[in-house]
Amino acid sequence: MKSGFTAATALALAIAATTASAGVVISQEQVNQTGAQKTDQTVMVQGHKQKLIDGDREFVTDLDAGTIYIINPKRKEYFQPKFPPTGMLAMRMIFGGSTIELKKSGSTEKVAGYACQDYTGGAILAMHSVNVTQCVASDAPGAKEFAEFEKLFEQKLKGSPVARKGEIPDGIPVSSSVTTASVPFKAPPGFPPAAAEEFNKKIAGHKPNIITTTVSQIEVKDLPADTFVVPAGYTKGKDIEMPPNPLIRGTHALPHGAAPGAGAAPAAPAAPAAPAAH
Repeated sequence: MKSGFTAATALALAIAATTASAGVVISQEQVNQTGAQKTDQTVMVQGHKQKLIDGDREFVTDLDAGTIYIINPKRKEYFQPKFPPTGMLAMRMIFGGSTIELKKSGSTEKVAGYACQDYTGGAILAMHSVNVTQCVASDAPGAKEFAEFEKLFEQKLKGSPVARKGEIPDGIPVSSSVTTASVPFKAPPGFPPAAAEEFNKKIAGHKPNIITTTVSQIEVKDLPADTFVVPAGYTKGKDIEMPPNPLIRGTHALPHGAAPGAGAAPAAPAAPAAPAAH
């Protein structure tokens, strides 16, 4: 009995060690419900590194080095934004809901065969309301590795405009939804009511933008080191244009004389220039 127990324990430890050193590859589909646009995405995490393949852009994050690279394979170019992110990359993260505090709800679901716990959260950002829902699978393959990366990423972002709020859900989001809607302008004292009314009429026709992301497959496997580096021969671009975030309808032109963010919550940080959706 004793030797059998020892052998079983050794086998379990060997399996655990192998799994702990492996990476996790998450295949998912993102859909812009408003425009019925679909995009395949792949998220790869191993240790303190992550790679997001989003259409024709790749985002590589190395938390130990404190770097993020935006890679364009078609043009064989890369760009290295600041870390923590600023500019358009920060705006993508903020309006993608990554800074919003999520709280566990009482409901559970099953997505792609994985049991998951629902989380919800919302905030007002630059005259937009952003509401996020996630269903997080804590027992999915690679969930521990994914959550550990996310928690370290949270620590690295503290004190920055893209700092995350609240606790990081302990697992992999197997489904998520981000809904962005325009918020009516509330005129400050002394502001012409007619101008505020005219502005609100213009934005009243804007339908909420809804982006859903659903996991189709999760694999645990060892990823080669070159997964998380800029390929040899790529040139560093001075200004690689970031694709617009479909969650951002563009900055509304406020009524003449209104201060940015007037009547609403503080605006998202004005960005100088450039998950990673995480």
